[in-house]
Amino acid sequence: MNFQPKTEQEIQDAKLWKKGDYDFAIEDGSDEVSSKGRPMISLKLRLSDGNGKSRVLTDYLLAETEEKLRHAASACGLLDRYESGSIKGPEFRGKRGRLKLIVEKAKGEYGPKNAVADYICAETIKNGSGSASGDFGLKF
Repeated sequence: MNFQPKTEQEIQDAKLWKKGDYDFAIEDGSDEVSSKGRPMISLKLRLSDGNGKSRVLTDYLLAETEEKLRHAASACGLLDRYESGSIKGPEFRGKRGRLKLIVEKAKGEYGPKNAVADYICAETIKNGSGSASGDFGLKF
């Protein structure tokens, strides 16, 4: 068998996507409880790089992360549900939009990983932290 040998760092880096804005589709959303006993929404996201590559990432929404929760609801067309004060994980299923992906540094025995920093919606665009395009051109 022939192959291109890689260092441990090269293997880890290949698993990571560069920080930036990516299209997403929510494959699953569920209501769960955090390790600290707080209610949270778990989202299984399929990200697209716009060039045919995709990957699955899990994100968690908690009431304590107010801005991210509101932006996720807004980006998914669920702002009315957010503003009612009650939203459920399954309501996010099948929703699409755009998000800001970051690379979190290694922690302890765990290497670096991709994570969702925020969701891009009209509110984040107004604040200058999101994409100016309303047409996300999702490519999965």
